[in-house]
Amino acid sequence: MNKYSEYCPIASTVEILGDRWTPLIIREFAVGASGFNEIHRGLPKMSRSLLSHRLRTMERQGLVVREGADRGRAGHYHLTPAGEALRPIVWQMGNWAAEWMFSDPLDEECDGLSLMWRLHQSAIPAKLPEEKTCIHLRLTGTGGAEGWLAVDNREATVCRDDPGYDVDLAIEGQTRDLQRWLVGAAPFSDLKREGQVRLIGPSRLARAFPTWFKTDNFAEGFARAQEHGPVGQ
Repeated sequence: MNKYSEYCPIASTVEILGDRWTPLIIREFAVGASGFNEIHRGLPKMSRSLLSHRLRTMERQGLVVREGADRGRAGHYHLTPAGEALRPIVWQMGNWAAEWMFSDPLDEECDGLSLMWRLHQSAIPAKLPEEKTCIHLRLTGTGGAEGWLAVDNREATVCRDDPGYDVDLAIEGQTRDLQRWLVGAAPFSDLKREGQVRLIGPSRLARAFPTWFKTDNFAEGFARAQEHGPVGQ
């Protein structure tokens, strides 16, 4: 990216955050990713070569440090203090969009596989069941996918192939609707009431399921959007 030379702190910030990928890479660090494959899993539309190049650039900029690993094992990355300081800025970018520029997902934005990965990332360990629990997810409509969320020792793992466990809770719903819920644009209770999602299993698990995940990252922006209505009105 060509450098825009101007002696201004805002211009300096744009040099860091003014591309498509750097804010999204910081988002992945913010939700717990540290290994290269983890980061790439959260950014499936970014090529691995581009991700590698961008991480090296962020290292040179002093935003990321790569920690070595034993031979044959991948290294891990973590944010430096300067990188950590960008976390709230990136989340506020999301809140701004939630207030002014966000809408229902387009067809090309519906992605059931990414949704399942986001569920795994958004899981709140303290809210997950203590006992082993297997959730079967059947995401329908545009971008539909099937997968399993396995909970063990308050840790969630997403599986694209049947892990062979007994299913404790089955969930079926439109990918589009569940994406809206996970980012905080639609309450889970509304989806249930309108028949957009079905839960099959013990009522205690069905009631608890939506509480296992953090869906309020952009609550501030969505709340303000409700107050002033659509842009231009």
